[in-house]
Amino acid sequence: MSLEQHIQEQRERFHILFDCLSDTQWSATAVPEAKSDLATCQTQARLTKARIDNFNVAVDKEYKRLASIKGHGIRHIWYRVRGKLEEHLDEQEKTWLREFEQCKEEEQRLVVLQEEVQSAEQHLKECQNAYEEYIKTKKELAALLDRLFSGATPSYPDEDAMEQQTKKELAALLDRLFSGATPSYPDEDAMEQQLQNEKEHLVTIQTYHRVITHAFELMQKAHQALILCHRALDDALNMNTFDLFSDSSFADMAVSSYLAKARNASAQAQQFLNEARRLYPNMRHVGELHIKQDNLVFNILFDNIWTDMNMRKKIREASNRISSADAAVVSIVSELKQKLDQYTADRDKTRTNITRMATEHFKARINIVQNVIQPPPPYSAIDDNYVNG
Repeated sequence: MSLEQHIQEQRERFHILFDCLSDTQWSATAVPEAKSDLATCQTQARLTKARIDNFNVAVDKEYKRLASIKGHGIRHIWYRVRGKLEEHLDEQEKTWLREFEQCKEEEQRLVVLQEEVQSAEQHLKECQNAYEEYIKTKKELAALLDRLFSGATPSYPDEDAMEQQTKKELAALLDRLFSGATPSYPDEDAMEQQLQNEKEHLVTIQTYHRVITHAFELMQKAHQALILCHRALDDALNMNTFDLFSDSSFADMAVSSYLAKARNASAQAQQFLNEARRLYPNMRHVGELHIKQDNLVFNILFDNIWTDMNMRKKIREASNRISSADAAVVSIVSELKQKLDQYTADRDKTRTNITRMATEHFKARINIVQNVIQPPPPYSAIDDNYVNG
């Protein structure tokens, strides 16, 4: 059976291996990038955790000091403030509240960073798995080629050794013959260049496909975070309505709590948007996401219809901004989905073209070799030519 017939027999296996190589080739460069991204996320999370620990130490120390001064702890301070509006919190108590708020903000940021670390770890694992599959496929392809180009003959070990040596020499000869430009066979050069261009095009498409996929997932997470933010703003608006009719300090605290949830959700959405924009810089701006929060102590001390109406105005403005931003995010998600589908179709089409072009290029080289290396003429023909000469 000829080499070409052997190759035709293994055609399906070749296609599977080539497709697998095309699917996993990107992992060779993606693994170092994924490791670098993971290290960056872990460093940020570690620094944020250190700041939280420092905040906690300072806050606990200040809490104990205030408790020893007041005698009944911070809860007693709140009751005194609510009972006697003419008494202002001193500067030390305000400092404690500010530090406590900063600590809570850092804790929320740590949650976001920990999610990014988990995402980076998962991405690195996927890259490593793809790279392992890439190496495994290369080995399987090499073994298949060895079986095709070398037939073991246990009865004649010397012949096998000679065949191995001949195969190496032939491979070296073919490399010298077909490496670089071959002016005698411009069609082969053109086919080789087209095949190389198509392979490079496939690598580019796979890179874009991977980037768009990651950006698409991040934008979906940003959309979910904005939904949570909008719900928290709706809850804050409902409690503000209750406060207008009840003049309750509890309602002020509830409004502040819901605004804190909205602020944290918007910060999380902003983190996802920033990461998506880093991957896809052409993404358009979605608007301002920051949620401003008034001073809770001030609102409790000076609670009246005007402060409640001012708070209501701020909540509505924030809700409108978040709704507009979420609509922009949904539009971007739809655009990214269309791009992702297009890149998927282009990738599959390019793989098919590479398989076809590689087969044609291989056949062209075989034909060149077969046409150049003709069998020697029979002995009688040589003798006749010599006699006639």
